[in-house]
Formats: sequence, structure tokens, C-alpha cells
Amino acid sequence: MVERGGRGALAGRALLYLLLTAVAIVMIAPFVWMLVTSLTPASELYRYPPSLPDSLAPENYTEVFGRFPFGRFTVNSLTIAVLATVGTLASASLAAYAFARMEFRGRRALYWIVLATMMVPFQVTMVPIFFVIKSLGWIDSHAALIVPSYFGFGMGAFGVFLLRQFFATVPKEIEEAAVLDGASRFRIYWQILLPLATPALATLAVLTFMANWNDLLGPVLYLSSREKMTLTVGIAALQGGELAARIDLIMAGAVVSIVPILILYVIAQRYFIQGIGAGGVKG
Repeated sequence: MVERGGRGALAGRALLYLLLTAVAIVMIAPFVWMLVTSLTPASELYRYPPSLPDSLAPENYTEVFGRFPFGRFTVNSLTIAVLATVGTLASASLAAYAFARMEFRGRRALYWIVLATMMVPFQVTMVPIFFVIKSLGWIDSHAALIVPSYFGFGMGAFGVFLLRQFFATVPKEIEEAAVLDGASRFRIYWQILLPLATPALATLAVLTFMANWNDLLGPVLYLSSREKMTLTVGIAALQGGELAARIDLIMAGAVVSIVPILILYVIAQRYFIQGIGAGGVKG
């Protein structure tokens, strides 16, 4: 019986591994196809039946950067994504600390109002926000894409929820001991709770960076100068005009666009699962 049970467990594990391998192949295949296409010579793009290229064409990447200012687009995207991420982390962590640790009238109602904003689609607030940005003179400026994150727009409400849940799990005795030592509210937040919340902060940073890095609607709405455009706009431009048939160049641009996301995820992956799990602990 023990031997049969062992064989059954081994067979079940083997089946699970096969299933996971199949899912991994399905998930990875589009990225492999994208990479291969980005290195395929133009003369072999539409070969039928599809097959691996006879030779590689790394000059596709050079051509992309030559036809479009992809270097400038990349710098613009990095600037916007990094500064917007910093703004989201700052505003969300401060609000989350107040909701988790401070007692004030209307705290619960205000917290639920903040969470309710996650249910409102961006299309509903798009026009009012546009007029606010216009009244501030930020049209055709990166400030239109960066500054709103400092006031809780974008991933702000989700960040408040995630960090508030994490702060609520930290024993109050730690904070009480700091108060007895004379620590101020801000010092407790900055030197005690924030270091403990590194997994949740890393998770929020990755998600916020991805949302701003991949944003296309915002730059299209607020930016008009080519030198201020982002990488997503550059890739969209590749799909139109005379380069619409150059799938190799489009895929080269797409590969360039995912490299920073992969680097960020590799750096933060050890915190990512911890942070996601922390969001579901203690209401």
C-alpha cells in the first residue's frame, strides 16, 4: 500500500510538472517569437511556412534607433515612470500610515471613499483631469504625467490599500516602544514602519512602474512635442506609415520596451510574492 501510494504521488507530481511546463511554454512562446522576429532579416519576414531565420539581423535595432529617436523616448519613459513611482510610494505610504495607525474622526469612511475610487474608470475622470492639467499650464509637459501620482492618482488608491494592510500587521508594541523613546510620528513612519514594509513597497513600485511605463493614453493626451514623447508612443508610431509592414522593426522596439521591466522584476522578485501576500492579511 505504501509503495502504491508512493507511485501515485510520484505520478501526480510528474503530471503537475508536465502541466506547468506546458503552461510555461505557452506563456514564453510569444516572447521568443518576438525576439526571433526582431532579429529576422526583412527578406525572410513573410516566408511561408514560418521558420527560424537563416541568419540574424541585429542591425534591425540600429535601424530602429536611426529612424526614430528611441534613445530619447526611452529616457523620457524612464524619467516619467521613476518619478511617478516615487510619488506614488510617498503619497500612498503616508496615507496608509494615517489610516492604519492614527485615530481621527471619519477615518473609516474616508478610507472606504479612497478604496471606492478604484472602481471609477479613468475614462470618467479623464476630461476633468485634462482641464485641471490645462489650467496649470502643464500641457506638453512631463509634469502632467508625473505630478498627479503625488496626489494619489493612478495606482494611489491600490497602494494605500496594500500598504495599509501591511502596516496593520506590524505589532503596535513596536510603535509604543518608539513613542516611549521620544520618537515622533514621522520618525516612526520613516525609520521603523517603512523598512519593515520593504516587500509591500517593492511590489507597489513594480506595479506602478509597469503602469506608467506602458501608459499610452496619457502621453497621447498631454504631449505634442516629439522630443517629449515616450517609448509607447514611439512603438505605436512604428505601426503606422511606411514602416507598417516592417514587423522586424516593430518587434525590435517592443523588445527594447520590455528590458527595463524585466530588470526591475529580477531585482524586486524576492519581495514581490511577500508583498502580494501581505495585502490579504488582516483587514
